[in-house]
Amino acid sequence: MNRTIRPTGPARSSMRLFASALAAVTALALTATGSQAATGSGTAAARLPDHYVIPGEKAFLTGVAYDPRSGHYYVGSAQDGTLYRGHVRKPTARVWSPDGRDGRSFTAGMTIDGEGRLYVNGGGTGTLRVYDTATGILLTTQHGAKGGFVNDVTVAADGTAYVTDSFKPVVYRLTEDERGRWKLEHWLDVAASGIDWVAGQHNLNGIVAVGTGRLLAVQSNTGKLWRIDRSTGRTAEVDLGGRTLVNGDALAWRDGRLYVTQGNLYADPGAQPQVAVVEMDDDLAHGRFVDRLVPPDGLLHPSAAALTDHDRLLVVNSQYNRWVAGLPPESLPFTVSSLPLDQGTAAREPHTPGPEVVATAGIR
Repeated sequence: MNRTIRPTGPARSSMRLFASALAAVTALALTATGSQAATGSGTAAARLPDHYVIPGEKAFLTGVAYDPRSGHYYVGSAQDGTLYRGHVRKPTARVWSPDGRDGRSFTAGMTIDGEGRLYVNGGGTGTLRVYDTATGILLTTQHGAKGGFVNDVTVAADGTAYVTDSFKPVVYRLTEDERGRWKLEHWLDVAASGIDWVAGQHNLNGIVAVGTGRLLAVQSNTGKLWRIDRSTGRTAEVDLGGRTLVNGDALAWRDGRLYVTQGNLYADPGAQPQVAVVEMDDDLAHGRFVDRLVPPDGLLHPSAAALTDHDRLLVVNSQYNRWVAGLPPESLPFTVSSLPLDQGTAAREPHTPGPEVVATAGIR
């Protein structure tokens, strides 16, 4: 007959201590795993793709918008107005709204408001559309100035949307009343505001609402950054320490830092596609270049950008410079890069980026 021999004395005490230590280590590991899952950091975040594939050999992507409630992102096409949707944990996007639907034939800047509504600008078609992302239903179609280029859009905390027109000296304001009626008005006379307007070029482009009362807008052709007061319409140039944001396109904002995509629409010699990172003062009067984001394989005319809740920046490789020139894409498939915010060149290089980083690269 087999008997179980139970340890006694010092041996039994040692085993109890070992079991207690093992339980403590196991509990600590489980706590750490749970914490990582809750915050989206650690292994779960590390599995996020570094880029997303968008179908179509002639997609020529433009805007991008991210919905933190669902993890979905939306991308539009300059070629035919198709809208694509993907998820940040999946490598490939799909068509969400096909070309031609609701009269859409071109897309520019995009964003999503706090209610999950998708704003889609129409560029040279002069339109701005708003969609319910839950149903895909078109909520409104608004029209800007004839001959304009309705480019980028931002939604302030109070739900008011502000829209740039790169070819007409106006900033539009879009509001919705209590009955669900939408109104697009010519809000800011850009030419009268002191901004150096140049006819026939891409002027104001990216725009972002900061805090409760201000907007920041970049002027693509001059590289200047402008601060606009939402209450008074007063406009002032931001002091960038003698630097500029030539070819500046989309703007994204988080924790005092402004992220600016820079393509090369004007084919400036030596310009390098990148995302400039500018640290702003509290009053938004001054900005200091602190970093640049570029993936190892580079960017292909980065146009739009959207911050996610995983400390990443989605950047559209639009190849728009090829499209406007009537040329085929330089590279296929079309992609959206996902750039970790903490992996800029300042984190990889032992020196601080010099001036060449950016050089190459009235209310109604």
